[in-house]
Amino acid sequence: MSFFKELKRRHVFKVTIAYVVVAWLILQVADVILGNIGAPEWVFKVTLLFLCIGLPVIVMFAWAFDMTPDGLKRTESLDQAVTEKTSVKTKKEHGKKERGKKQKTSKTATPSGASVAVLPFVNMSGDKENEYFSDGLAEELLNVLAKIRSLKVAARTSSFHFKGQTGDIADIARRLGVASVLEGSVRKSGDRVRVTAQLINASDGFHLWSETFDRELTDIFAVQDEIASAVAIALKVKLLGEKIDHGIVGGTSNTEAYQAYLHGVHYQNRGSDKPALESARSSFEEAIKLDPEYAKAYAGLALVWDQLATNSFTKFEFGIGKVAESAAKAIELAPDLADSYLVLGRMLLHYKLDQRGAQKAINTALSLKPGNSEVQIEHARISSYLGDVDASVTAARKALELDPVSMFAHHFLGHVMYFGRRYEEAIPVFRHVLELDPHYPRPRYTMGMCLFMQGDAASALKEVEQEPLAWMKDSGSAILLHRLGRVAEAEATLAGLIREDDEEYAVYQQGQVHAQWGNADKAIAFLNRAYDLNDPGLSQILVDPLLDPIREHQHFKDLVSKIGFERLDAN
Repeated sequence: MSFFKELKRRHVFKVTIAYVVVAWLILQVADVILGNIGAPEWVFKVTLLFLCIGLPVIVMFAWAFDMTPDGLKRTESLDQAVTEKTSVKTKKEHGKKERGKKQKTSKTATPSGASVAVLPFVNMSGDKENEYFSDGLAEELLNVLAKIRSLKVAARTSSFHFKGQTGDIADIARRLGVASVLEGSVRKSGDRVRVTAQLINASDGFHLWSETFDRELTDIFAVQDEIASAVAIALKVKLLGEKIDHGIVGGTSNTEAYQAYLHGVHYQNRGSDKPALESARSSFEEAIKLDPEYAKAYAGLALVWDQLATNSFTKFEFGIGKVAESAAKAIELAPDLADSYLVLGRMLLHYKLDQRGAQKAINTALSLKPGNSEVQIEHARISSYLGDVDASVTAARKALELDPVSMFAHHFLGHVMYFGRRYEEAIPVFRHVLELDPHYPRPRYTMGMCLFMQGDAASALKEVEQEPLAWMKDSGSAILLHRLGRVAEAEATLAGLIREDDEEYAVYQQGQVHAQWGNADKAIAFLNRAYDLNDPGLSQILVDPLLDPIREHQHFKDLVSKIGFERLDAN
């Protein structure tokens, strides 16, 4: 930051001008009063001298101290607090710093100038309960910037990966594949809020833009909207030189509803455990109660119900019904809100087996929010399941580019390659995921199936036996043991997939096993049972390599026709 900008940031100019104006008024009043009472001339001169001496004093005071919602603070201490608490510190000599093993991640393309990561804003309020606001502000800024089609914005998962960490700006930007980083801090006290935001050029560590906002906290949403708009416009001008539409689709003007919504997002981002999801659901419902037309709250609620249902925290049919109900309401209130179409598309594809409806919803989400990694993943998923290999791999790569730290994005790229029969390309992707986290679920199984499809059942079994998810481990092992001639062990393993207390457990996977064992009739019987149960596994029936042995069976074709799926192979 230049010296001139630093003077401006510390309000030195404002204080100096105010002092000069006040001093001038004092001299005018003194001249009149002292003349009328016949005071000696030296009194006026002494007054002038004191005012002149006071000028450099007040300038130094303005440089050193700052008035905050918590009272008078030293400016340096505030800057230091931001540096210590934020997830980055800027260094021009970033090229000399060693990278530890913990910083290893996937290779990223050289970032373009029009790319940015919004790091989590630091909560400097001294109250952890206010963290929902600082996190929410950063996420809303990210959402606004992601609407700019020509601007690449790193996904929340990757940006928030650095929350609470201290690192080099250039290294973080490299890992996220961006050219600039937006960071900041939030101090909230009583009815006052101070937000400091700064945009940093990762290549040299210089500030492209910075600003401090001091506002009354009588309307939190208005504060957030003003800050988001100012930052988005400034960033757009710096990077692209054109105007943007920074409106928040599906938002609210009700401050209490907005706070409840931010609480919902905060709990939702904590993970998929039941207490967190229930807290998120309660918060979103409270937001809707306070503002029945709050579309974003309905979209958040739809996603929570989806997670509650798929994790068996509520009755499945009831939960999926709530997903459809909440998503439909969000779309009714805000037809341009991409999040609603995203969760609706997932629900229609996996639980209603409605290919056309899901494809329409996801394509709509893609047209509204192409710069969102979750939207790209769902686009990759449905393209993969419908046989469009090139489109699915392209979308999965785009999702990984947007969310380079996400383990799921890494795994999903290998996932669509597997369904596209690109086994040689998929295996290195899975190996990379396991280098990052040897215990991450799913890569062991899917890599094992890739090896199996290449004819190496022995190596495949070694991988699958290390799979953390029991239903994947058992179904894969049953297939591989049978192929290796260890039939008795294979049958014993398959028995682990049969549960008398849960007739819905791993039904689709039992169909896969029997298909690979050469039991076509049993395989198709299990797949029909899966259809009756709305088993989400059936969403991949058109492309699942494990079902290839029965693909030409007439009863299998009849089942596919009954489901209503059609391949969209790219020619």
